Amino acid sequence: MLPEDLKVKLMEVDSGRKKRQEIASWIVKKPHYVRETLQWCFTPDSELLVKAAWVLEIICERKPLLFFKYMYLFFEQLPNIKNDSALRSCAKICKILCYEHYMLKYTYFRNILSKDQRKIMTECCFDWLITNQKVACQAPAMDALYYLGQDKMGDWIYPELRNILTENAPNKSAGYQARARKILKRIS
Repeated sequence: MLPEDLKVKLMEVDSGRKKRQEIASWIVKKPHYVRETLQWCFTPDSELLVKAAWVLEIICERKPLLFFKYMYLFFEQLPNIKNDSALRSCAKICKILCYEHYMLKYTYFRNILSKDQRKIMTECCFDWLITNQKVACQAPAMDALYYLGQDKMGDWIYPELRNILTENAPNKSAGYQARARKILKRIS
C-alpha cells in the first residue's frame, strides 16, 4: 500500500519539469519512498503510474545512487510497461543507466548493470525501435543501444541498430531522423 503522504505528493505532479523536480527532491529526503514510487510506476491502470515514472526519471538523473538500490524492481517490470508517457521516462532512465555504466570513470558507477539487466534493456530498446512508439521513447532507446553496443557481449548490437535506423529513418519524423544520423555517425 502506498503511504498516504507519498500518494498526496505524487498527485501534485504535473507535466511541468519544476513540479516534477520539487516532488523528486521531497522523495529524495525520504529515500525509502524510492522503492514505493518504483512499485507505483509499474502498477497498471493507476492514476499515479505516469507521475511516478516522471519523478523516477528525475531521481535517476540527479540521485542515481538512490535509484541503484532498487533498480532490480525496474528491470523486473520494464518489459511489461505499455503507457506511452511512462515508456518515455523508462527509456530515458535506460539511457541514464547506460551512461552511468559505460561512460563515467568513477569506480562506483562502473559495472552497475548486471548481464541480465543489460540483456533486458537491450531487448526493450530494440522492441521500442521496431514497434510503433513515439520518437520521445525511441530517441533515448537509440542512445542506450549505442552505449550497450560498446559492451563486448554486444558486438551484434551495432549492425542490428544500423539496419533498423537506415531502414526506418526515411519514413520517420525529423526528430527521429536527426537522432538516427547522430547515432549512425557514432557507430560508423
